[in-house]
Amino acid sequence: MRYQSRKGILSGVVVGGVIIIFIISTLLVPEAQRWILAIAGIFWAAFLLWIWFGTYYELRDTYILARMGPFFQRIPYDRIISVKKVRTITTSMALSGDVIEIRYGRDYATGTTCISPKDRDGFLLELKRRCENLKNGVGESD
Repeated sequence: MRYQSRKGILSGVVVGGVIIIFIISTLLVPEAQRWILAIAGIFWAAFLLWIWFGTYYELRDTYILARMGPFFQRIPYDRIISVKKVRTITTSMALSGDVIEIRYGRDYATGTTCISPKDRDGFLLELKRRCENLKNGVGESD
């Protein structure tokens, strides 16, 4: 089951702002160097748009697949310790500040992922159904 990512204003400003800066910069540099900046701008714009349009989360048979453009992470259901809704600027695999924090390891830095499905409540209900050790482990920090 696939869930699209919620997209926050800050993420949109960053993606759009970087693209606009490259366009303006390309117009301002001397003509001899313009093609180098244009190629770099096209590369970075494509990369950011891939992240913007290619961020989603799938509940698969035995794990959650979190994909953010070229980056992905698999989180096995049996390793998940807790999940909770939080607001944070630490986004991890999210494009919004309204995230679900998934703890799946002992170390917070390497055992926590934040995701931002549009339908957080639906995602949590389906995750709770698939992840038996979470029957009472869904928390809320809003």
